[in-house]
Amino acid sequence: MSTRLKAAVVLGAAAAMLVTACSSGSSSGGSAAASVSTPAVASSQPAPATSTPSTPATSASAPAGKIKVTLLTKATGGFWDAMIAGAKKYASDHPDQVDLTTNACKTNDDTPCQIAEIQDAVTKGAQAIVISPMGVGVTAALTAAQKKGVRIVFVDNTIPGVIPDAVSATNNIKGGQAAGAYIKTQLKSGDTIGLLEAVRGVPNLDQRIDGVKAALAGTGVKVVMGGQQTLCDTKTGAAVTQDLLTKYPNLTAIYSACDSPAEGAVAVVSAKHPIKIFGYDGDPEMAKLIVSGKTTATMAQSPFKMTNLGILAAVNSILGTPYVKVIDTGTTLVTKENASSFTKAWQ
Repeated sequence: MSTRLKAAVVLGAAAAMLVTACSSGSSSGGSAAASVSTPAVASSQPAPATSTPSTPATSASAPAGKIKVTLLTKATGGFWDAMIAGAKKYASDHPDQVDLTTNACKTNDDTPCQIAEIQDAVTKGAQAIVISPMGVGVTAALTAAQKKGVRIVFVDNTIPGVIPDAVSATNNIKGGQAAGAYIKTQLKSGDTIGLLEAVRGVPNLDQRIDGVKAALAGTGVKVVMGGQQTLCDTKTGAAVTQDLLTKYPNLTAIYSACDSPAEGAVAVVSAKHPIKIFGYDGDPEMAKLIVSGKTTATMAQSPFKMTNLGILAAVNSILGTPYVKVIDTGTTLVTKENASSFTKAWQ
């Protein structure tokens, strides 16, 4: 199973919190990096810093020295490394403001590890914890931290039972709509597209599918669903694609709610029956496939921006400065026109 799946499953709760802000580019996020221009049909701009600031939470007075912030990612590698980079960029840009500590577990489902990390951060005097939580298993630890005055900022996903001081994540409703708008331009009446679901019933993942279905309604494009959820797994994506090709010999396109299954679909597509393949995530491996012409497009998220802006929210909360409580870090349409900018690392 993809290391991204755990985050994707629990992000459904974040969707309920995300306001109708805006999608943003998947360029190396925050104020630290330049954005990548994308076709207007499927990309919109980041929420402005002035949008709907929240009332600072009640706590002790603002600190006199550096603010101690601990970033807890589920694991390291790929997506998580981009999160760590975003946090470190904020710290390097504000050396006199923030004392940053980063920690991660070896796997993205080691709940006892993350509980221990939360407790350790509190013990060592963290004033804010910016975290991509494993799941409800860490709720009690985070609640205990909040009772001691520690600010909690969720990045990438939320969990029920904890009301954070801020959330910095992708708005998958807008992302799904943007994906659908682009795919609509690539297909015509009479085409058939197979949709690869990730985990059925998880709101944020369903939203990525729903946006495409809504965009194609009434276009004459036949929409068919894969018989098995992919769990964001490459091999499962290949198997579901093969099944769709068997059932629908005239299949024209594949769209997956995650990039990994879309990458798996490449393995079963033959030169005699080329199909357009679309994904969602922004995996650099997917971008390489786009460059080589083996896939068509993906909607890229920005883990860098999630933590870069998440730490900003945590700092402002502690300082008592108005800040954006729900940060939509957006998506960027990646096609052959700009894919080379996404091949080296998660954005």
